[in-house]
Amino acid sequence: MRNSLRRSDRQAKRRNKVVDVVTRVKNRQGLDAQESARISHAASTFSSDIVCVANGRAVNGKDVMSVMALRARQDTPVRLLATGRDECVAVQVLSDVLCTSESGSTWNAPSYIQ
Repeated sequence: MRNSLRRSDRQAKRRNKVVDVVTRVKNRQGLDAQESARISHAASTFSSDIVCVANGRAVNGKDVMSVMALRARQDTPVRLLATGRDECVAVQVLSDVLCTSESGSTWNAPSYIQ
């Protein structure tokens, strides 16, 4: 019993870890509908809770309308916070989406997401 409590305490501590990255919007139109859809689609493939913060607003990264509500323009800093089993990969992928997307381009999910 004592070992199982210790194990569950360690698991709880791991679950409380938050990965935090700041990146910038590269799309010329900022977080328009198409860019917001790319971000929320990528975020929804992860089990982690994902929060995007920009312009003083914090929103659910898995909700396209919330991401659009950030109203982030090109070169606006966006803070990505994730907590959960796959938080490190989630933040890396979302950062890549924000950094590589350009107007008119399509983002293809990496094979480990599909």
